[in-house]
Amino acid sequence: MPRKRSSNNPMLELAIKLPHWASLLIAVIAYLVLHSISVSEIEIVTVAQGKVPMPNILGMIMKGGATAFQYIIPLVFVLGMMVKAIKAAQGKKLAQQYVASDLESSSLNDSRQASKPTDEMNWQQFELLVGQAFRSKGYAVVDGGDVGADGGVDVHLSKDGLKYFVQCKHWKTRKDGVAVVRELYGVIAGAGVEGGFVVASGGFTRDAIYFAENKQIELVDQHALNAMLKGRQEPTINLPIEEVLSSPEEPDCPKCSASMIKRKARQGARAGQEFWGCSQYPKCRGIVNI
Repeated sequence: MPRKRSSNNPMLELAIKLPHWASLLIAVIAYLVLHSISVSEIEIVTVAQGKVPMPNILGMIMKGGATAFQYIIPLVFVLGMMVKAIKAAQGKKLAQQYVASDLESSSLNDSRQASKPTDEMNWQQFELLVGQAFRSKGYAVVDGGDVGADGGVDVHLSKDGLKYFVQCKHWKTRKDGVAVVRELYGVIAGAGVEGGFVVASGGFTRDAIYFAENKQIELVDQHALNAMLKGRQEPTINLPIEEVLSSPEEPDCPKCSASMIKRKARQGARAGQEFWGCSQYPKCRGIVNI
């Protein structure tokens, strides 16, 4: 995924990240303060010896700057509000298109694996889609896109006063490895935020899944993202199985193409027998008998 280009406008980037009410408040205060300076009278100073009146150069500079910036600063923060609203609308539209496309793909009677709705998106659109998925879960979202270098973070979230980072990976077939999760883990630790998410349009390798365990990072693969966008709550079911060491030759899941883990059934007709179970369980229940 290509790196983002910086907007070279820190004020605009700040305006986009702030809540709407904060941007509006700053815009109003900036205008009132700067307007009061722009309409104020410039004092005339005199030279002590000759008592010659001289213009107040500093006052003139402040008055000129205030005259210009009384409009520029509020405009930037209002523009930031508009950009954020537009991105939210785009994310909502992409989510609607995603659900419609996924339903259409599911209705096809084709033995071949249907392409994912995200395959037709570029990385900016994927980040907007991810932002909408978290927005639907009650998070306050700053969408990704082409504004600002990401610094390892594509989407910033907040909820209940806590902050979270999201890294998005948009691939058609590739599984994301442990390096991606390590990178976000380092960024989270350095920033001191509550946690983070790695959202992939595909799946994750076994090493990535193991590394994320017991850390403040949640891995969101294609199926989990699908559930978020459709407003489903994935059930948690405790299967009577236990994990055992997996061999290097584990197959890919026949349902979601994620890596598989060798497990052993503890109950039922196959008790004591090993089988391959999807590493994304319970989000995916694909199995391969050994």
